[in-house]
Amino acid sequence: MTAATHRGFTLTRTLNAPRATVWRAWTEPADLVWFLNPDAPTPVEPITVDLRVGGAFRVHMIIDDDLDYMTGGVYREIVPIERLVFEWGAVDGWPKLSPAKANDAPLTILEFFEVGPAVTEMTLRVTFPESMTDARAGEWLGTGMNEGWGMTIDRLVARFD
Repeated sequence: MTAATHRGFTLTRTLNAPRATVWRAWTEPADLVWFLNPDAPTPVEPITVDLRVGGAFRVHMIIDDDLDYMTGGVYREIVPIERLVFEWGAVDGWPKLSPAKANDAPLTILEFFEVGPAVTEMTLRVTFPESMTDARAGEWLGTGMNEGWGMTIDRLVARFD
């Protein structure tokens, strides 16, 4: 399920896995490999996770032989097994994060709800800072980020099917 506005979007998926397992899939480097493009070469850069407020995770995304970039996020809120909030992007990556401009990038909010034994509903919401103009938010949405996030989290759903 997808819901979109001019200031962001929300994706909801049901995963056949316990909430703690889905949490680890987002927070443990060895479990975060699902994030990678399965049709691309294996990145040389390792996935890193510094799971603390102000810490970051980094993933080297390889799309094809012509396109690769670092992505990830800087953690803003961590409630173990329930909620993970991060500014999406990477320094020298995509989306580009600038340490001098904190809170000037898309914000990603993940929430994990136990809906049955070994079944988790995950909601991913991407919003834009209030300081960002509607026109700039529209440009971001025009990059296909909604579809990209959808394909990415569908890989996680498939991992547990």
